[in-house]
Amino acid sequence: MDPRKHTALNLTLYAAASLGTIVGEVTGAHGLVYVCKPFMMLILSSWFYYNSRRVGDRFTLLVQAGLVFSLVGDIALMFQHVDEFNFLVGLGAFLIAQLCYAIAFLHNILEVGRSRGDLISTCIAVLMVAYGYFFAARLLPMVDESITIPVAIYAVAICLMGATAAFRLGRTYFRSFAMVLAGAVFFILSDSLLATNRFIFPLTHAPWSVMLTYALAQVLIVWGALLHVLDPDEIRRKAALST
Repeated sequence: MDPRKHTALNLTLYAAASLGTIVGEVTGAHGLVYVCKPFMMLILSSWFYYNSRRVGDRFTLLVQAGLVFSLVGDIALMFQHVDEFNFLVGLGAFLIAQLCYAIAFLHNILEVGRSRGDLISTCIAVLMVAYGYFFAARLLPMVDESITIPVAIYAVAICLMGATAAFRLGRTYFRSFAMVLAGAVFFILSDSLLATNRFIFPLTHAPWSVMLTYALAQVLIVWGALLHVLDPDEIRRKAALST
């Protein structure tokens, strides 16, 4: 089997890169972070691309774009200790990544139409939006005025990503839905920990908890998206639409 497609191999490499990044963050070994952190998104992006390219569509392109902008955001945030402007660059890159994921999920929703799971999806989405609203209400007064608007826009984007992930219920393979939704929740948790540590009060566990939740978020979203793309029913549906 092509090693670029091999799930166990690629997820093992991803786990190793994630662990190296966490160790580097905890110990302050910037060199280890510089080596390991970019490889996280490079590994996921390559694995997703080589497994999905034969059945690629707008959904796969948007997920791939989300990974690329996540890589840009990771690199920018690695150097925020050198120049604070890199924090804004990273924020902007992750904002675009969140929008790419949200539009990909919305594409999945619109393709299928109504679902019997919409009531449950609405409840989950409302909970996510409510959490985002109350967290932002506490966070924004602590943020420097110069970046209040970008931070607020980012909060809206990540809540939108979570809400659209929720509305995939009944519109895709259940395992895909569950993994992507769990990934969205971990993404929101990771960003909440990062924002709390940076703007509200320091968290002693932030050097490892932010990166651990982020690593789980990305792999669950990508793996769940790949399950959707490779679902036999989804492949047959696309083949029927193309004939």
